[in-house]
Amino acid sequence: MKHPDGQTPVHVEYSPQTERKIAGYLGIAQKAGKLAAGDMAAANALRQGRAFLLVLAADAGPQVKEELFSLLGDTPLIYWKNKSDLGKIVGKSHRGAAAVLDEGLAAAIRKAIDTA
Repeated sequence: MKHPDGQTPVHVEYSPQTERKIAGYLGIAQKAGKLAAGDMAAANALRQGRAFLLVLAADAGPQVKEELFSLLGDTPLIYWKNKSDLGKIVGKSHRGAAAVLDEGLAAAIRKAIDTA
């Protein structure tokens, strides 16, 4: 899988500990109403400048990826292993993307990945 720049390979596997941390932060964001879960919700959050981090399922469709990449701007992006697992984390059915709407939670997720 490639990053939106078309060149950078994307790593989508995290250690079990890092996965638990990310999943925990995403769950907190969902419960706090600070997560736009789903392709359209994430796209709207990006359009409105409310997203501090985009979580994209590695198996999201090419049209979904293209649309979200076009809206990404400077918003950080991480990949999750698949739509099914991303949906489970947020207590919903399959989700191709989720936008974190809280700056602190987004920073905590990025830190969990950076220190893994």
